[in-house]
Amino acid sequence: MQPIDFSARVAALAARLSKDDIGAYVGTRQASLHYLCGTFMCWRGAVIVTARGDCDVVYWAMDAERVKHEGCHGNLFTFTGSGMADAIVERLKARGVSGPVGLDISHPGAAQVAPGMLTAGEYLDLAQRLPDTRLVNGVQWIDECMIIKSAAEIERLRMAAAAADAGLTAGVAAVREGVTENHVAGVVESAIRDHGSMWSWSVTGGTEVGAGERTSFFRGVTQQSTERKIRRDEFVVIDLHPLIDLYMSDLSIPVFFGTPNDAQKRAIACWEDVAATMLSAIRPGRAVRDCVAMGVEAYKRHGLEEFGLPLFGHGLGTCARTRPFMNANSNDVLAAGMVIALGTHFYQPGVAGMRLEYPVLIGESGAEPLSKIPARVQYVS
Repeated sequence: MQPIDFSARVAALAARLSKDDIGAYVGTRQASLHYLCGTFMCWRGAVIVTARGDCDVVYWAMDAERVKHEGCHGNLFTFTGSGMADAIVERLKARGVSGPVGLDISHPGAAQVAPGMLTAGEYLDLAQRLPDTRLVNGVQWIDECMIIKSAAEIERLRMAAAAADAGLTAGVAAVREGVTENHVAGVVESAIRDHGSMWSWSVTGGTEVGAGERTSFFRGVTQQSTERKIRRDEFVVIDLHPLIDLYMSDLSIPVFFGTPNDAQKRAIACWEDVAATMLSAIRPGRAVRDCVAMGVEAYKRHGLEEFGLPLFGHGLGTCARTRPFMNANSNDVLAAGMVIALGTHFYQPGVAGMRLEYPVLIGESGAEPLSKIPARVQYVS
């Protein structure tokens, strides 16, 4: 794999901070830790980058030796217990930072909280210890650094997408009458591990598999796998989440086992039209809101907009709770080098449940799927 220059990442962030007269950024999101430090960091910690380009890392002592051994970028300091706030303040004072300080507080307009966002208790601890320092929401500065992917990042995202393809292919092949959702999930997990994935990162139960009525809960975006057995003539959702060298993929393409009835065929035609519409809508210079409007209009063409969600995906990189968020609240304009998990969600209770999660690179002329599997319903006879 192409090497990643972490010093250049720190310098780019520092330049943004300096331009906006921000003293330092304190990143607690796992996305920020992975992006700036370069090693798997699953416990509480923070990466502290100053406007002068200093980079200090504070991390829970019980995992710090592994993180150090695996090559954490930055100067590593440890804490125990609930001492993270004290460790952060100590480093800020050592670097002469008086403020303002940007913190990982929230993504405005996002429904989900990105893993590692600062807790209310941690914010209060910092505010108490830094009474004369202005604390601000700092996600914009790191997000602007992460949103356009380098060649090295795209290489890793392609590898993660290839692992996802292997997992979905294996999962579809495992679908047959009488096997459980859990069995299919296990087959998927084995395949993505064999292709280099080291973590199924999603909070929705890792690898999701749902069958029949469990695919079609109204607005039902979660199908953690269960012991429910798969039967003929029903939909199966398989949604998998590999991670390779800290970069994520997210892949779900609907499966139909058997022969669909007329209502199911109508739903499939709608879903496939919306998915194709969204793929053609993705191009540099187009506002996310305009892409969303095109997807919603496609649902309306079929008279099934009640069952289609106006949520069409999210960014991919060292996190999936990251820009660009493909919904009507987004202010982003698509640009070459962004990578998203393009989404198309359809949940008609008692009839059909279909989900697209599709890794896509935004190229100079439009969408380049990183998956080799077409964004169409996969049939198993």
